[in-house]
Amino acid sequence: MSIPEQIALTAARLLQGRAQGYAGRALRRAQREAGRTAERLEHAAPRLTALTEAGLRLTELSCRCVDQLVRQSLASAHGALEDGAERLRMTARARSVSALYAEQLDALPASRARIAKELQATWKIVASTSRELVEIAQSAREELVQSDRAGGGRSAAHARKVRGGARGPRKSQRAGRRRAAEPRAT
Repeated sequence: MSIPEQIALTAARLLQGRAQGYAGRALRRAQREAGRTAERLEHAAPRLTALTEAGLRLTELSCRCVDQLVRQSLASAHGALEDGAERLRMTARARSVSALYAEQLDALPASRARIAKELQATWKIVASTSRELVEIAQSAREELVQSDRAGGGRSAAHARKVRGGARGPRKSQRAGRRRAAEPRAT
C-alpha cells in the first residue's frame, strides 16, 4: 500500500471514529430529550383536562349571563314602552298644558323607580357573573397548580421565563437600555 493510500485509510478511520462519537452523543441526547418530552406529554393530560373543564364552565357562564341580560333588556324595553304609552295617554287626556305638565311631573317618581329597579336587576346579573368568573379562574388555577405539583412541575426553562429570565435581559431590552443611555443630538 502506498503512502497516500495509508494516509487516506488512516484519515478515514479517524474520521469514522469521530463520526461515531458524534453520532453516539447525538443519539444519546435525542433519546434523553425524547424521554423528557414523553414525560411532559404525560403530565400535560391533567392540565389539558383542567383547562378544558374551565373553558366549558366559562362557556356555560357566559351563555347564562347573556341569556339573563337579554331577558332583562326585554323587560326594560317593555317597561319603557308601557311608560311611553302611558305618557302619550296623559297627553291625549290633558285639558291644558299646565295639567299635562302636572301629570308628567307626578309620573316621574314611578318612572325613576322603574328605571332604578331595572338597573339594579342588570347590576345583579353582572355582579353575580363576575363572582362566578372569579371562582372559575381560581378553581382552574388551583387545578393547574395541583397538576404541576403532581407532575413534578415545569421545566427549568419555563421557570426562568416566568421569573423573568435568569440569563439577564433579552436583546430587545438591552438595545432599549443602550438607546436610553446614548446622548441625544440637539
